[in-house]
Amino acid sequence: MMPKSSDRIRLVNWNFERNGGPSPEPGALPELCRQAYAFLAQLEPDWIGMPELPHVQTGPDTSPEEVAAARRRLHATEDILAGMRGFLGGMGEGNNPTGAFVRESTFTIGPQHHHRTGFHTPPTQIPLHLDEVPDAAIHSAVFRNSYCSPPDRLRETFKLTRLVDKVNAHNGRTAPWAACWLLGDTNEMPSPHGELVPAIDWSAPEITDDVHRLHRAEQLPDGSWRSYTNFDDIMLAAGMHDAARWAAHHGQLNAMAATAGRKRPDQGGPVRLDRGLMDSFSVQGVEYVCVIDMSGLSDHDLVVIDLSRRKLVEALLRQTIRPLAKWSDQPLLPMPTLLSRQQFLSMGPGQPLLVPPRVTLTA
Repeated sequence: MMPKSSDRIRLVNWNFERNGGPSPEPGALPELCRQAYAFLAQLEPDWIGMPELPHVQTGPDTSPEEVAAARRRLHATEDILAGMRGFLGGMGEGNNPTGAFVRESTFTIGPQHHHRTGFHTPPTQIPLHLDEVPDAAIHSAVFRNSYCSPPDRLRETFKLTRLVDKVNAHNGRTAPWAACWLLGDTNEMPSPHGELVPAIDWSAPEITDDVHRLHRAEQLPDGSWRSYTNFDDIMLAAGMHDAARWAAHHGQLNAMAATAGRKRPDQGGPVRLDRGLMDSFSVQGVEYVCVIDMSGLSDHDLVVIDLSRRKLVEALLRQTIRPLAKWSDQPLLPMPTLLSRQQFLSMGPGQPLLVPPRVTLTA
């Protein structure tokens, strides 16, 4: 498998469809879950964002027996992801709550912050610290913006900027500093400038899901349609940076591959919904980003983000790393090729940032 050096911190963002589905019996993991989490364990992640983590979380009207079964299933997942601790965002209006798993040997984990109101699906917010910079907080969150309501997505995105503001509040001359990582399912198109995945033509005859089109695009006075891009518009204006764009602008084109929609031409086809936004300091620690094909396990593909621990520490100390200017358009190369799970695991050590990943196929 692909080794992870001691200097690497690996983040994973994966919308695992319905967390593998219901348990075959109370508290038991479905076989699909066992396969999925066994693969995740092979990646040796330090932080996993799960925008869909049902069946391990329960609502206020759940019976004690159902609560106990959900806890058993969560613990069974943690057993497969040895050394990682699960965090739950809590049930909202929807049926697919968020969650995360964090490696306790990598981070010192602060108290989880719960969002009781304001989100269709509450994000899972976890403050992290590194031993080298114990006073500097990394405000990490897994989110899943509303799939059906553009006004709700706009409101949820603005509420997430409260975490971005924690970085800005520490950008003066006084330590401790802070970082912000927001990874999840935007349920919205990215800003089209510089994207490699073709923009959706919402007037195309292949798009027959009219309700989905209303969720993802607005009809203009002339009858044409324009994708909603509020999440990117707000986050990029606030000074956040898309880790995939950072990697792609430095040669790693697979970072900009679609993450969903490949089997849904009726909804517009391939889209890059699953994205990771980072502050202008810590994004400079990103050394490798790629999208892994998860066909057969989920309707979304998996995003891997590797950071240099050394560079992240430098970013948190604000000594040698200066903030990036706000994101701006840059021309990119043609559509990248999606990596299969087998290809990713068969690769050698992480490639330098300026060199696109070289894939060695297994026999």
